[in-house]
Amino acid sequence: MKVDRFQDMNQTIKGVRREFTTFVACGRGIAESAWVTELLQSKLSGTPVRAYFLAKTAEWLWPLASRTQRLRRPAQEWQKLLYAQLPFVFETIITIQYLHNQILDGKSGVTSRERIAQNLLAANLLKEQLYSYLEGEIPAWAQPTVTATVRKVFVQVDQGQYLEQTYNTYDAFLKGASDLPANLLSQHDLAGLAAFTAKLERDLPPMLHGQLAIYFSRIYLTCASLFVEASRLLGTLLGVPSRSLNSVLQFSCCYGIMRQLVNDNADWVPSSFGLATKTKVSADTFSDLRNSTLTLPVIFFLAENKSSLLQQLLNKQMRWLPEFEGAIFQEILASNALFKSIQNTRIITELALAYLPKREPAAAFLADTCNIAECNKFLAPCLRNPAYAAYRRTPYHQHTRQLIHQLREQRQEKPAPAGGVLAHFFTLPERRSELAAVARLEAILWETPALA
Repeated sequence: MKVDRFQDMNQTIKGVRREFTTFVACGRGIAESAWVTELLQSKLSGTPVRAYFLAKTAEWLWPLASRTQRLRRPAQEWQKLLYAQLPFVFETIITIQYLHNQILDGKSGVTSRERIAQNLLAANLLKEQLYSYLEGEIPAWAQPTVTATVRKVFVQVDQGQYLEQTYNTYDAFLKGASDLPANLLSQHDLAGLAAFTAKLERDLPPMLHGQLAIYFSRIYLTCASLFVEASRLLGTLLGVPSRSLNSVLQFSCCYGIMRQLVNDNADWVPSSFGLATKTKVSADTFSDLRNSTLTLPVIFFLAENKSSLLQQLLNKQMRWLPEFEGAIFQEILASNALFKSIQNTRIITELALAYLPKREPAAAFLADTCNIAECNKFLAPCLRNPAYAAYRRTPYHQHTRQLIHQLREQRQEKPAPAGGVLAHFFTLPERRSELAAVARLEAILWETPALA
């Protein structure tokens, strides 16, 4: 289904932007401090992804909702809550997360005492203002559930940041860190990623499997959980049956993981290309390497275990200098590690897309946002580099390309009638197509041999 997503995004976000005025009027005095709301305003002036995701997911869930629940509230109240207020709430949450992340990672020039203090104060003020907004603007019947979800997301993000600092670093890898605290593992369900992560494990030596698991736990908590909990909140408020909501939650998980993989791949593009976003300046590049954070490209790189400038920086045998950017970029490309990560990002995208119903207009818009894994401005410097031509001749590229095509064909294939080994997936007629497609894709991934 062809869609004009950018026109739809601009239309959808209009209602979200109007909530900003209400938010500022809630008190706490931030109206006089433009620097407190600067990042939030900047995000809302564009086409913010989290707000759009929530609005489109609400459209997707509306036909699946309990009719009794829908009729309990006026249509105008539902309209404002689902398509303006909740999208605004989650865009504010991610803004607060960005302000904290800039401090932890030293991004956007937040390295001096003054900038760190400003970010910290802005995040604290926005957070308190957000709770005031929830108390004063969200309908009373929905307020406890919404507030509990907001608190849960903030906690999970903090837990993810803790994982990043404590377990998901090169130093932690050298010390043998591989087992996460049980209380953190209980906070998330990665069962929907099992076939994908098992495929990655077969591509990597056993010594990296522990870090791979830590990495996916960490990016679930810092990124994917926001999408999952937003969808769960919508399902709860609308009274969507759990058997119908599960596919939406699994899509949300795969979608969030995909977006973080895209972001981690983009971190390797040198600042000389001048690429930036609403929340990322070109000088933020290589922040993961500078902080010794292990992302999927680095995990693939470590599998080669070759002596290199990148390895020396990870071992802290050399101090990071901006002049290293070009050489490091060429090393990560020549190792094929970044290309492997980019291809595997497209695999998780196929899995995410398989959860979307084919005849649902809102799902078509969500599917269009997944194109970021195939085409974004940060990919161009990588795919235009001569190293990519060499990578395309490797068995890994060829086998993975065939795998992606196979997954895409199976995802788009019409389902067979219910029965046989897949019968237990068919719980509702309207979900048969998507669940069967997911089952087919997962079966292919489980059976894919090692490609390393």
